[in-house]
Order: sequence, then C-alpha cells, then structure tokens
Amino acid sequence: MSSRSLLPPVSRRAAHLVRRRVQALRPGERELPRYFVVGVKRGGTTSLDEYVVDHPLVLRGLVEKGCRYYDVNYHRGPAWFRSHLPRSAALDRAEARLGARPIVGESSPYYCYHPEAPGRIAADVPDARLLLMLRDPVERAWSHYRYEVARGFESLPADEALAAEAQRLADPDETTRWYHHRHFSYVGRSRYAEQLRRLHEHFDPEQVLVLQSEQLFADPAAVMARVFEHLGLPAHTSADYRPHKALQEEAIPEAFRATVLAGIADDLPHLESLTGVRWPTRS
Repeated sequence: MSSRSLLPPVSRRAAHLVRRRVQALRPGERELPRYFVVGVKRGGTTSLDEYVVDHPLVLRGLVEKGCRYYDVNYHRGPAWFRSHLPRSAALDRAEARLGARPIVGESSPYYCYHPEAPGRIAADVPDARLLLMLRDPVERAWSHYRYEVARGFESLPADEALAAEAQRLADPDETTRWYHHRHFSYVGRSRYAEQLRRLHEHFDPEQVLVLQSEQLFADPAAVMARVFEHLGLPAHTSADYRPHKALQEEAIPEAFRATVLAGIADDLPHLESLTGVRWPTRS
C-alpha cells in the first residue's frame, strides 16, 4: 500500500490548508479543546476521531485530526496552537443554532507515548477528557511497522527493525533520537501500561476512557455511546462507521510476534490490573 493511500484525499488536505490560513488571520478568542484522542498509533485513532466529530455538538479543529501541538509542535508556542483552533465566536453562533455549545477536540496517537505531552495537556486543560484506544499489541506493532514502510520512513526488514529499536531509541543525537522515538518504537508503543500510568500521573483515571479497537470495529454504535457519555454529549449514531487508514491484512511473521511478546511480557499484567484488558499471549 502506498503512502498516498494513508493520507486524506488531496482535495480535502488542500481545503484544510486554505481554511487554516484564512482562520489564522482572523482576530478573536479561540476555544481550547475539551477532549483529546491520545493514542495509540495504528490503534484506530483516525476512525475514532472521525466518529467523534460526526456528532453535531463536536467541531473539528482547523487541521485534519489535530495539529500535534503537545508533542512535535510544542516549540511553536501557544499563539501558534490557538491559531489552529475555532474562534469562540463561531462556537457562540453554533450554540445559538443548536441550543447547546459544541466542543472542540485534538487528536494525536503520539500524545500517550511522548513523555512530556500528558503534562503539557494537563497544564493547559486540567479537566480534559481523554480517549485512549488500545489494540492487540502484536497486531498494533506489526501494523506500525508496515505503516512506516509504506510511508517511506522504515527501510529495514522487520526482524532487523525490532533488533535495532533499543539502539535507535538511545541514539546520542537528540534530534535523531526523537525521530526514532516517534517512528521506530514498535515494541515500546505496545507497552500500554507504561503509557496509561503516565496519563494517570497528570489526570484522574476517571478522565481517561480506555477503549479497544477490536470492540470499536465490531460494534461501533455501542462503543461510541460510551465515548459520548464520557464526553458529556447526548447520544448520537452515525450513518458511516467505515474504518479509516486501514491496511490490508497480512500475516504476522512468527518471529516478529515472539519478539514483540517478549518485549511486552512484563507490561501485560500491569495493563490487566489497571484496565482488565487482556490479550492472548502465545509466542
């Protein structure tokens, strides 16, 4: 699958670019996000985000899915971030039309894994509602690897990529190390308990709704009912629950499966104790 097929259509990306540039020039207060889809990568976060913004009381920001401010764009500063958010006046008009005030969200699958992102979010929006979408950790890691290959970031064979992960994440050059952290942390980003504990350091567990992508795609209406309740929104059922940015299924090499399972073996019991979520652990 080409990298182009993993991106929104060109026409949609172009429309978002024009809208961002126009809105950034308009003065006025901006509305901070009320909720965040914080991860995990290749866990169904794009689909979840699309299902959430289908609700009539949810407004999409000015960037497709999110502007990734709290992870890779934090250095740009709060003024840059706010320029990507809807103006309060727009929400005022929507509230008058709908009879209730819409909410705005932000989404990045890197937020749960980036060591500083949860604290940054909490500093700005301490009462935020978070959505953490988990997927079978081996399936997620394999999809993550295939995604990086399709996007042209990963050039190593799968077994070599896993073998190189620890060294990549310890690269002495800070810029290179962060690049590797974002793209090549195949096992690391499947260690869910570590990421959830980091979120709990900054947010009450009641603020974090943990979901499973397998359940979302098996019964999207039921899972989204939980999501909207968590966000304090009235019930809503979408007419379109198709998956987004899905890769064609491909068998996972047994050596890859065994390596990932070995790397997360100590994390899985902690995840189960925190959430009750359990996946098969055959090696």
